Order: sequence, then C-alpha cells, then structure tokens
Amino acid sequence: MNRYVSALSMLAAMVILAGCAPFTNTGTPLSPTKTTAVATGPLGGLNVYICDEKGNRVIEVNTAGQIIWTASVPAPDDVAPTPANTLIVNSDKHSQVFEVSEKTGKILWTYGRYNQPGSGPGQVNHPEDSFGMPNGHVAITDPGNQRVIQVDQSTGRVVWQYGHTGVPGTLPGYVATTNDAVPLAGGGVLITEAGHAAWNLPPTVLEVDRQGLVVWKVSLPQLRYASDAMPVGGGRYVVTNWVKPGSIDVFNRRGKITWSYGPRSGPGMLNHPSSAERLPNGNYLVSDDYNDRVVVIDPHTNRIVWQYGVTGVPGTEPGHLMGPTDAKAAGELLPPYVRAVGEAG
Repeated sequence: MNRYVSALSMLAAMVILAGCAPFTNTGTPLSPTKTTAVATGPLGGLNVYICDEKGNRVIEVNTAGQIIWTASVPAPDDVAPTPANTLIVNSDKHSQVFEVSEKTGKILWTYGRYNQPGSGPGQVNHPEDSFGMPNGHVAITDPGNQRVIQVDQSTGRVVWQYGHTGVPGTLPGYVATTNDAVPLAGGGVLITEAGHAAWNLPPTVLEVDRQGLVVWKVSLPQLRYASDAMPVGGGRYVVTNWVKPGSIDVFNRRGKITWSYGPRSGPGMLNHPSSAERLPNGNYLVSDDYNDRVVVIDPHTNRIVWQYGVTGVPGTEPGHLMGPTDAKAAGELLPPYVRAVGEAG
C-alpha cells in the first residue's frame, strides 16, 4: 500500500490519459465453483502474519486469535514469507527492507539506510511491497524513485530495474504511482499503479516480462486508489481500493471486475484496505488498515467470517492492532514461488 506520491509537475506533459470514473461496487457474491478448495475454518487451518505498522511489530496469529509469535520491526508495511523460513518485510516510513527469521524474529539482512531515502547505492525511497526470490534476490517496489528493482542480497547491487529513476511516466518502461510489484514464477513482474485523479491517471495494473516488455495492461477506472494487485489463478487478480469506503475487487486481463466486496456503511465497511490475498479455501484475507483490523471475507456470501483486531480501536494489547498494513497466510507460498494460487511454479 503506497502512501507516497511524488508531486512532479513534469508528469502532466509526459502522459495524456482518460480521467478516473466514479467508484462503483458490484456487490455480487461469487457462485461456488469446483476449484474452491475444501479446508477447515475461515482461514483453512492456516495462521496469519500481520504487519502492525504503528505497533512496530510483525505478529503471527492463529485462527483462535492468539498471538503465537512476534518480531520487533520498525514500522513494518508489508510482509512476504519465503520457503527459507524467513520473512521479507519493508518499512515505507524508514526507507528500509529487512529479512526476518521466522524462528527467532531477528533481522538477518537490511537494505536501505534508516530514515535516509535516496536513489544512491544501497538506498531506496519509501519502499513498498518486497518479495524474496529463489535466486537469492529481493524484489522491491521503490515508488519514491519511480522504479521497481531486484537486489542481489549477497552484494547489495541492483541487478534488475523497471522504470527510470526519478522520472515518472506511463509510457512503456516507466512507472508513475506504483505501489506494488509482484515477481512471478516465469520471470515477469505484476505492477500496480495506484492512480492519481489530479493527474488524470486511472488506477492501472500491468505485467512486464524479464526484458521489461509490457505483456498486458488494464486500467481500472472503477477504483479510486488501487493497491497491491495479486494473482488468484485463472487469469484473474485481486486488488484493493484504498479509500473509505473501500473495496476488494477481482478482475481479469480485460479489466472486467468479476467480483467485488465493498459495503458503503455498517460493520462490514472497509476503511482504506491495504491488501488482499486469496486463501486456498477460496476466502479472502484482507488488511483493513484504518479500521485497525484484519478480516476474512467469504466471497460466496459477501460476509466477514473472521476478524482479528477491534474495529476502530487501535492498540497493541492482545486482540488489538494499530493500523495493520498487510496480512499474509503462514505456510502458503506466494509468487514468485507459485504462478498463482493453487498453481505450482
């Protein structure tokens, strides 16, 4: 989830795009399908890692809502488990990326300089989502520098980049308002552009290949602020609408939204949801940032079926959260280790 948007006036001269349409919500529950996995409970028996940003911690919570593991991390913004029993965690606020041991909670590796955003060697500028990769690299979304990079952990060198450092744009090879870049098993990268209404930039999701060529690209003018698109299988993707009232939306490569959850009021309303992940049982795990909670939504009923955190009541005592910005299922692999949910890489 990206809260950093550079105010660069040159952008208007570089791109001409259609304006954003008003937010709409289909509110249509999904029909059960044969591909829905059968699992126990709303989380399918899995635990959940939560980035509790204002609480300066990453926690692991079980289905019963018990904290079973805690790591102290400065203002963690996003988390990605790896098969090496570590977590890749970034801090937007402090311009750093960490690798954290799942066993001890200790920080094993750091990239970036604490509170020193920049584009020089070893620096990033308000980094967003980061992912470990099988080849020992770490993929980092670097929105303050208008780029997506991959860093070799052993040398700290940037070994791949999409975007021109410090130069925003929407032409091929450029990014402008990116807040997420998910490395895929085939070598491509799924990029989310949040959008910017004042610049006439609609929310956009695109995939680029290893050579930096655009494979496909869609605009999502139904949304106001796109955050953290993730593949869910079958050529579909889930993205959150980081506004109030917010939504989570599943769309295809033609830009058609096939399912949406976004009540306009009541206890089910989302307030700046930061991320969504499809669980193996078909439910969606959502970090509901400004509501200080993480929830699970059943897409067949369009109802919240599990929650950790007290809605609108921040705190760090058991059962509470302070601005959770990301949640990921423990024990389940993410891209690039799988092509999409349920599809081996």
